[in-house]
Amino acid sequence: MAAEIHERTQYDWFAVAKVLETQGEFEQALEAYAESLKIDPEFAKSWFYMAKLHYQLGQMDLAKDCVRHTLELEPDWKRYVEKYMPDLKY
Repeated sequence: MAAEIHERTQYDWFAVAKVLETQGEFEQALEAYAESLKIDPEFAKSWFYMAKLHYQLGQMDLAKDCVRHTLELEPDWKRYVEKYMPDLKY
């Protein structure tokens, strides 16, 4: 019986990123978010959480870029951006 090969989806990479983030592995988490976006560039959750992590790391230019992508895809998420990144000028 041949083993079934499972390719990771954007959701899989997002889940990996969240685990890495909670473990303090921030650079690896950013890489996992980026992998999810390679699969689906319109996956707004990855853009948002990537923005949030860049913001927490003080990488404001990168956070702004991710916020712009997030809001292009999900304009209603502006309230979340303002809640979690209150002083970010985007």
